[in-house]
Amino acid sequence: MKIDNQAVLDRFSGMIRFATVSNPDPEKMDYEEFYKFHRYLEETFPLIHQHLEKEVVSRASLLYRWKGDGSSNRLPIALIAHQDVVPVGEESQWEHGPFSGDIDDTYIWGRGTLDTKCQISAQMEAVEHLLAEGYTPPCDVYLCYGHNEEVMGAGISGAKEIVKLLESRGVRLGCVIDEGGAVVNGTMFGIPQNIATVGLAEKGHADFELSVTDAGGHSSAPGKGTALGKICRAGAAIEANPFPQRLIDVVAGTVAAIGPAMGPQVAAMAADPKTYAGQILAVLDQAPTTAAMTRTTMALTMASGSAQSNILPERATLTVNCRLLPGDTLESVKAHIQSVVGPEITVTLVKGNDPSPESPSDSPEFALLKEVTMEKFPGAIFAPYLMVGGSDSRNYYPICDNVFRFAPFVADDATLPTTHSVNERMLKDGFANAVEFYVEIIRRYGSC
Repeated sequence: MKIDNQAVLDRFSGMIRFATVSNPDPEKMDYEEFYKFHRYLEETFPLIHQHLEKEVVSRASLLYRWKGDGSSNRLPIALIAHQDVVPVGEESQWEHGPFSGDIDDTYIWGRGTLDTKCQISAQMEAVEHLLAEGYTPPCDVYLCYGHNEEVMGAGISGAKEIVKLLESRGVRLGCVIDEGGAVVNGTMFGIPQNIATVGLAEKGHADFELSVTDAGGHSSAPGKGTALGKICRAGAAIEANPFPQRLIDVVAGTVAAIGPAMGPQVAAMAADPKTYAGQILAVLDQAPTTAAMTRTTMALTMASGSAQSNILPERATLTVNCRLLPGDTLESVKAHIQSVVGPEITVTLVKGNDPSPESPSDSPEFALLKEVTMEKFPGAIFAPYLMVGGSDSRNYYPICDNVFRFAPFVADDATLPTTHSVNERMLKDGFANAVEFYVEIIRRYGSC
């Protein structure tokens, strides 16, 4: 198979030039920018738009169906990503324009290069390539591209509406591959090899508002305490009473995969994670990024009191952002917070969702993903992991058991931190490899 990396990059560069920024208020989104992006896709991938069924869902999400020839009884596969991007922040801090799509000797620059127009590009390139070869899949292939993932589906979630539409048609998927994991270097774990991380589950997300009322008044006569003082003590109590650590199965799988590369002592623990759970949790607790995989986290992020300095607040509030470890629920987290802060504080769930189910690591679909990944990224360690952020993929569990989060790109220490930050960029080498990855996934899926 011959894929021209530069040609793919040039077409991808064009995708970055559309400012498909989502907004928590659906009425403030510039849908025309999304429609321009759609027209660019039509022009860039003519065979897809000639042979696949296309639908626009919930104003700007895209659903493509590549009808199989029926020679396999496999359930369909869906390759998914999202079109929307986050705001650019301070534009003057960008070395290249945030929607330039500039390509230099090392990187391609712009908002959406990492998150996640790279996947839309590679997936559509793969389908276009196969169509040019005259290939027809043995079972249906879907391409699903939401338009408001970055605002967690504010308003009407495009991804949820796609799933509802498929469900109403009786469609059940055999496999979903979305964003989440990637090929990263192993420095976080102190090993030299790259790690191909595949997300099998996602933590839940919740914002809780803590509030308390008081008499208020003038600051010259404050009495023995204020509403703000009470809410601050509640916040201190939350920080002093974190959730206990737990070694869940998917994280034990991460340790089992990576442990052998970390020396004989860790390898021994990794081979029997249940017996050595205490030691493993102690190691993971040493860095915030790995500690987050071992407990439900609670972060104090916003507070409010009175409108000016000489007024005692009649009401004070505190926002606690929580990321829920599988096994915890919105109800159990609320109960924990209430027990910590006491009955005087009102705890209200503002918004949130429970953790996702865990996808299996012993299915033929997972084995296929591992097989193709190891071929395209030789020498990397293939490791399941828990995704601490959120993605559209969580919406697909009602119609699919095998939901995997993996982008076939290398994200190094220079590029990975630019996700949602200024100077978002990704390595320009490897795009052809990513296209080949999706080509092989599609080719082999029908017989795995």
